[in-house]
Amino acid sequence: MDNRSVESRRRPAEAEAPSRARRVSRQKEAGEVTRRETRRRLLEAANAEFAERGYAAATVIRIADRADVSVQSLYSNWGNKRNLLRAIMEHAVTADEDVPLVPGQPPPRFQAALDAGVAADPRRLLAALSHEFRLLAERAAVGWQTYRDGAAMDPDIAADWRELNDIRRQSLHGFFSRVPAEVFRPGMTQAAAADAVWVIASPDTRDLLVRQAGYSYDQFEEWVRTTITAALLPDSR
Repeated sequence: MDNRSVESRRRPAEAEAPSRARRVSRQKEAGEVTRRETRRRLLEAANAEFAERGYAAATVIRIADRADVSVQSLYSNWGNKRNLLRAIMEHAVTADEDVPLVPGQPPPRFQAALDAGVAADPRRLLAALSHEFRLLAERAAVGWQTYRDGAAMDPDIAADWRELNDIRRQSLHGFFSRVPAEVFRPGMTQAAAADAVWVIASPDTRDLLVRQAGYSYDQFEEWVRTTITAALLPDSR
């Protein structure tokens, strides 16, 4: 058999392989875009449903309807209503539904405050931290309220809420472990500073000041900043 004939038959098959690979790659990319869009719509729908009805009265059927997807899509992407609530909270902290909270590791937005070089100026650092917490409080308001209400009637939600609060504490410990101990007032350790901020800049404080006392978020941010500065740093007078 003529070798040139064999080669000519082989070339089309070899040429098709990269083409098939590109088609598969494009299909995977399109599928990933669709998956992320579905998950985003479900998070937005769940957030709206929880805001209107609370955890107990919210249903997966109404959440799926709001997102304009099937209930099966909801289960495939998030598993159940409880996982959706957890995802809302994690997304509020990380601003990415695919980025999990890692105990002991500051969320990306808080880490940026350290990376921006403000750690050398503790007052600027605490101001940046207060601002990021204010933004988090705005993003997480519905999630915090839903967890608070849901925990009173569902032990699994209560367990999740305790775990999330513990992760928040560990993240603050991770944050303040990178701040030089000598910037704090005498007797204040890095661990004590983390716990002070954990208590002062907390969901409960936001609930008391913003929801109950009527503070604006600007006033809330200023209160957090001045309070943690007074608690952590030496008197500058």
